[in-house]
Amino acid sequence: MQELKPFATLGPLKKALDNGGRFYNFFAAAEDEVVTRGELAKAAGVFTASAKAFLFLEMVKQDLTEQDQHAALKLLEPKLRHDFEKKRPARVLPSLVDKEQRAGTAAIVTGFVREIGAESQFVGFVIVPILIGKVMVPMMIPIQNLYRVLELFDDEQRKTPSAIVCTPLKKPIGLSGRMQFGGILKTLKNKTKAPPSHPLFLEAAFWANR
Repeated sequence: MQELKPFATLGPLKKALDNGGRFYNFFAAAEDEVVTRGELAKAAGVFTASAKAFLFLEMVKQDLTEQDQHAALKLLEPKLRHDFEKKRPARVLPSLVDKEQRAGTAAIVTGFVREIGAESQFVGFVIVPILIGKVMVPMMIPIQNLYRVLELFDDEQRKTPSAIVCTPLKKPIGLSGRMQFGGILKTLKNKTKAPPSHPLFLEAAFWANR
């Protein structure tokens, strides 16, 4: 998971995006006024210009003026710009994540955090494929075994319905003030037939202080 600091002006963002790509992106050139898939992926620290790269772009340009945001998108090669507009991450209030979103989509959620400790009453499981012999078997693993589990609320009172956000156990971050997380929504399970308290959780790829 990576911390992002949104750009305040277009110039530095343009330079970060129009970067020439990695050494194997033969047809990309730095500072040629066209941002290719390889260049966007490199800027985002990923290997393909897909959901996570689009999350990166949406989050780092959010503090620009509307005019400069439009100019940043104009830099993208046409097919990449079309894909970004089609798959643009949703911006969702924490209280509306469970009601309005679905698993498999990219989302950006901003609010006030409270950590869910391992001893809490919150119970949730994720399905993880595990190789047993030569067969992949789906296993239900308690979510706290895999992630640091957070609740994200709309306001500081932390009384509204919340969203569940999960971050890597090995990459702790400070939790203070208003925070933003971008990631992929995934399904949360219960070991019984009863539905879990939250049907979705956000597996965070990026975060920022807001």
